[in-house]
Amino acid sequence: MSLKKLYRRYGWCLRSLPQTIYFNFHYLPFRQAIHLPVLLYKPHFRRLDGQVSIEGPVRTGMVRLGTNDVGIYPNSGIALEIGGRLTFRGRCTIGNDSYLSIADTGSVTLGDNFMATAALKLVCCCRMTFGRDVLCGWECMFLDTDYHKTKHTDGSAGVRPFGPIEIGDECWFALRSTVLKNTVLPPRTIVASHSMTSGPYDIPGASMIAGSPARLVRTGVYRDKDDDTIDYDA
Repeated sequence: MSLKKLYRRYGWCLRSLPQTIYFNFHYLPFRQAIHLPVLLYKPHFRRLDGQVSIEGPVRTGMVRLGTNDVGIYPNSGIALEIGGRLTFRGRCTIGNDSYLSIADTGSVTLGDNFMATAALKLVCCCRMTFGRDVLCGWECMFLDTDYHKTKHTDGSAGVRPFGPIEIGDECWFALRSTVLKNTVLPPRTIVASHSMTSGPYDIPGASMIAGSPARLVRTGVYRDKDDDTIDYDA
């Protein structure tokens, strides 16, 4: 590949190349790290402990974190606080002004072609699992803990203050969706803008939920990832 093509493809991450090299060789086996599968843009390393792994074939730039793709949000890259485990099962893109915080007890698995366009906030103290082709719109938040616990007036423990999040293939989270502990969504679920989910959803795949808390509003609808371009002149 020519230098011109290399710059066109990877020039956006050159300013963060030292951090990119460090991150890859800090976490990945040499045979993977040498390919620089994880490219970073303006990373802020709050904590780099725990484990990061890539499952499946490794390619240069298959994981891109902090990319400046959405101009209305700050070009602030991505903040990383990794204490537990982060697993990539293929391609991944997380845009600018995003934050990933994984506690020592946390485990996050991102399926192939996970995409968060901008301002993602992901905080994991328990477990989060995302299927393939999951799309997160602007300002989505995923949080599997309450960070505080409650008690009943008789002194007994209140509700469990944490729980895993499980997201099926091809789910789409629209603008400012909030996903809380114990959320389980079937494949192709659409979470409407400004909605909040909590607990398992016993609904058909290819459904839309909306509201706070989110409720089923429509079935038989999904985002077609292969036909997702809007013709505004139509």
